[in-house]
Amino acid sequence: MRASPANDGGNDETRHAPVAELRNVEKEFETSRSVLDRLLGDARSAKAVCGASLSISRGETVGVVGESGCGKSTLAKLVTGELTPDGGSVLLDGDSVGGYPTRTGGQLRRIGVVFQNVRESFDSRWSVGRSIAESFGHEQQPDERVDRIDDLLEQVNLDPQVGSRYPSELSGGQIQRAGIARALAHDPELVVLDEPVSGLDVATQATILDLLAELQRRHEIGYLFISHDLGVVRYLADRLAVMYAGEIVERGPARDVFERPSHPYTEALLRAVPSDDPTDPPPEPLPGSPPDPSNRPTGCPFHPRCPHADGQCERQHPEFKRVRTTQSRCHYADELADGTRTNNHGTDGERRPHRSDS
Repeated sequence: MRASPANDGGNDETRHAPVAELRNVEKEFETSRSVLDRLLGDARSAKAVCGASLSISRGETVGVVGESGCGKSTLAKLVTGELTPDGGSVLLDGDSVGGYPTRTGGQLRRIGVVFQNVRESFDSRWSVGRSIAESFGHEQQPDERVDRIDDLLEQVNLDPQVGSRYPSELSGGQIQRAGIARALAHDPELVVLDEPVSGLDVATQATILDLLAELQRRHEIGYLFISHDLGVVRYLADRLAVMYAGEIVERGPARDVFERPSHPYTEALLRAVPSDDPTDPPPEPLPGSPPDPSNRPTGCPFHPRCPHADGQCERQHPEFKRVRTTQSRCHYADELADGTRTNNHGTDGERRPHRSDS
């Protein structure tokens, strides 16, 4: 893993002014769509992102990790403009922005995207080169476009002849690299990578990750790297944000979060990762399921699954605590980071059984 900048999450200063920043962003979706529900005032909403704050600067990689459905992809769409926040602010170079329709051409060009299902994001009727050219805008002449397409394909280690082929003719690794080339077509300052290596074999994943690292060094691009795979994120991330039930529950320099987690959810995610060393104990699957986003628990949203939880966790939603270089939404973050909280005795003297035993 690369050396981490000396900053954590949210609104702290970084090596450069943030290209993109989220400040207490909220996003919810209506889950009851029937006319009768709306007439009766019974339409329910699911909170997909709750008070999330995060910044990404040029030249750094910010990883966002968590289980499926925790809000990672929704957060990414708020950054790109595919979604508009219901509360809080999204800023590009310090200017508050909304969704696609409200962003200027310059603001749209600042962010590139590598989509989660990258093959499906290409029009199957178009050649790869035509899809890449769609990202150029209208200022380039036809001969310049050809040269630019060839250059982009070479930058991602593809033969320029790939530009004349169709998405169905490319392997998984090739279409992924073509997606990266398309994301770079308008010289963005930030690229959002939504599960960019999922579904690829380990060797191809390593090739793509090395390519992303090289492109970042060459162009000083910022990456917002969305993934459920902690091993992949650990390879590339400078800073890390851990999401659970729509909230960022821990954030900080990636090395510090991985080596000394201060939130029990981060701790549980790390225990669930298989080790490369066969002598290590087997991974421990995280028990239980995330909460229904339309019926969130009171207090800490993780408390129904947490072995350290007590009555305070059930009643009181934790604010961020600073633990050395990281920040954690846990009442007992200091004790967890130090390894001194080994049971679920709380400060209020209450004790509950482990959830896995109850």
